[in-house]
Amino acid sequence: MNWNEFLPVPHIDSAQKYVVFQPHSDDAVWFAGGLLLKLAKAGKEVTLITMTDGCLGSTDVSMTRERLVAIRRDEDQRAGEAMGVAKHLYLPFHDGQLPHCGETTAAMVRIIRQEQPDAVLAPDPWLTYEAHQDHLNCGWSAADSLIYCDLPLYLPELPPHDVRFIAFYLTSRPNQFVDITAETEAKLAALSLYRSQFTPETLQMAIEYLTLKSTDVGASHGMKMAEAFKVLTPLHLHTSVDSEFI
Repeated sequence: MNWNEFLPVPHIDSAQKYVVFQPHSDDAVWFAGGLLLKLAKAGKEVTLITMTDGCLGSTDVSMTRERLVAIRRDEDQRAGEAMGVAKHLYLPFHDGQLPHCGETTAAMVRIIRQEQPDAVLAPDPWLTYEAHQDHLNCGWSAADSLIYCDLPLYLPELPPHDVRFIAFYLTSRPNQFVDITAETEAKLAALSLYRSQFTPETLQMAIEYLTLKSTDVGASHGMKMAEAFKVLTPLHLHTSVDSEFI
């Protein structure tokens, strides 16, 4: 028996109910949009959680934080609908100020216990050279939440809940690949709904990047276009020296 047989990793589409944590309003579309579209088409239930208000994400010198928050919320709603998201929740953290674990972990555990998902998605906090603390802290806290969500003495006012696995998107060490050939057009259309994020030139660059990246990932795994994920169980997230190489 090898390690993978001893502690197998579930396939990413084997759950029925998913909670997706994204640090900012467009992150899940960027890096997991094809998967989310596939899950919705398969009748899976997807709840999307936007962790921060996006109040800093503009280079427009005439923009205000208040206007930008409202614009991002509207764009996020429309993009979520286009992706087939069943429910969209928002946390009150400010852009650029998402805490590392602690308060963020507690907020995530509350959502997990309320929504009772089989699986969680979040950005990979072990991504080398990722400099944005919101991304790192979202990923760290999501991993942290899988340690605590089934412990009854943590936030005892809510019943514990066991999550089967976490899938990290935006990862450099993937162990599963999802064919998004049929979903790419709809994914890119959803990304284009974030008009406050892009100029025509930067949107074209984003579309070209995602097309090239998904084609490259797919070609290495017998698919035309694909997204990559690191899938682990809660047991892989604590005292496991092997998880990096699974």
